[in-house]
Amino acid sequence: MKSKSIVKPLSLALCLSLSLTMAACSKGNEDSGNENATKTSESSKPQALDPNADPVKDPFGKFDPPIEITTVHLANEVASNLKNGDTIESNIYTRTWSEKLGINMKFNWTSAGGQAEEKMNLTIASGDLPDFFYVSPSQFERLAAAGQLEDLTQALTDYGTKYTKKYLTGDYSGLLEGVTKNGKVYGIPNGQTYHDSGFMLWMRSDNVEKAGLAIPKTVDELDKILEAFKKNDYDGTGGDKYPIPLADANIGSTSWGIGDSFFNMFHSYPNIWVMDSKGGLEDGMFGPEHRENTRKALLKLHDYYQKGYIHPDFATFDDAKYNEMLVNSQSSIVFGGLWDAWWPLNLTLDKDPNRNWLPVAIPSADGEKAKSSVTAATVLGISVARKGVAHPEALVKMQNLFHDLNNNPDTMQFGKYNTDPVDNAGIFLAYPMSIYNPSFNYEALKAVSNAMNTGNADGLSEANKLFFNQAKAYADSNDKAGFPAYLSYTDKGSLAVVDSYIQNKAFQMNEYTAMPTQEMLDNAPIIKKAYDVMFLNVVKGGDISLYDEFLKQYDGLYASAVYSGINKWFEAKNKDSIQKWFESK
Repeated sequence: MKSKSIVKPLSLALCLSLSLTMAACSKGNEDSGNENATKTSESSKPQALDPNADPVKDPFGKFDPPIEITTVHLANEVASNLKNGDTIESNIYTRTWSEKLGINMKFNWTSAGGQAEEKMNLTIASGDLPDFFYVSPSQFERLAAAGQLEDLTQALTDYGTKYTKKYLTGDYSGLLEGVTKNGKVYGIPNGQTYHDSGFMLWMRSDNVEKAGLAIPKTVDELDKILEAFKKNDYDGTGGDKYPIPLADANIGSTSWGIGDSFFNMFHSYPNIWVMDSKGGLEDGMFGPEHRENTRKALLKLHDYYQKGYIHPDFATFDDAKYNEMLVNSQSSIVFGGLWDAWWPLNLTLDKDPNRNWLPVAIPSADGEKAKSSVTAATVLGISVARKGVAHPEALVKMQNLFHDLNNNPDTMQFGKYNTDPVDNAGIFLAYPMSIYNPSFNYEALKAVSNAMNTGNADGLSEANKLFFNQAKAYADSNDKAGFPAYLSYTDKGSLAVVDSYIQNKAFQMNEYTAMPTQEMLDNAPIIKKAYDVMFLNVVKGGDISLYDEFLKQYDGLYASAVYSGINKWFEAKNKDSIQKWFESK
């Protein structure tokens, strides 16, 4: 599981802009603002790439004489993952790129992850750009609008390998559209798709069994488990039990007080736009046809708070306290996502390696199918070249090679370049412009789960063999190092839950695929602050009229400014529904 196979979680591949509070991450390509949002999307479509066509020129041709390129690194703390004295400036990537491609990397600067966005923004403002570098979607939009990026269309067409082009076309074409302006490609996107996305519940399945209950398919069944977990000390650890961990002291800009899967149980969909009954788009959480679903979710959470399922001091808790409640068995049901087994649930095994966690598909509150909110194709970041760079094809060659060493099952050297097989340290993070197969993990699920079920691991790629060995070690001997792989890549894992969403059409797709408009940028932080205050008061105090007051503010400040532009954009793309496309597949 590439993006999380590191010693500690990092935000390197996250959408960095607060503007995504209301729009979610995006595969889109239109400029910000209603004026640009009304433009047809046809001008944004890239020239066709043929994934079956061999590159016109040598995709790994070595520069002779060698060239020097400048770049930057956005998370220099990952140097702790490197071995044998390697550093950010001198490591297996800098050496390999020099030896194989004749490309010598020079770093203009490196930064700790927490300061990287600010430092990159200052670099963009100064105009003193490196040759090649990695930016967030919002930074890409600024650079493209200012004409500071090199057109990579021809370089990608001439030098892109079949593997590189495969994950920019077909089901993945939305990623390339996200970096395209007027038919020209201005970056190489790093992203993910719905194959590698999804929200779910995580719960202690061993304690569910001790309670004599079944894995829940409805909220009523979940309520019985919560009651049992509150009243019983199944682990014998003592102390009060608060089955649902919450920590709102450092709540994020796209978090609404509790995980998205909680709202999804009630058909409320945070951070995405959905089609309403009239064929327009509305916010999946606060739109006119979904806000009552959100009300039901808030009332249920207040009910849980009154029953003692949530710690009374949750508003003052941070992530460290959240993890402490899980480790100490105070809490045992998480409204989480795909990678919780890698962190923080793996921490709980240090206290007791026999704790059995299980990812569970979202239960339904009313008998109607519960769906996980998701974005079909999400651009997480983009590798770009500054305008006028001498060798734009160098970036394509560099990305081709990274794909071959990390992603391509026929050529990868996973243990050498990506993830240390002993301690899961992310060696790949030394490279400043990572790019992944956006369905890497879903493809791994198919391969690893089949090998686990048949007992035959022949033919597995190096990465999948690593995941298989780790998962099998956990299954056979309770080796806690294999816990994350087992709970990700087997038919008991989180990706199997995602597969069930795909097979059962249980994803609610984000219909808005453009970048956030200026109206979103201006108003989202204000609305989010108002929501956070309301959320705490409703959950703790139960006065649901505060939600009505919030909705008035939402309608007057946010909806009145944003909805018109969003729907003009949707009309300009002929109301081409991603949800309808997904359900017809």
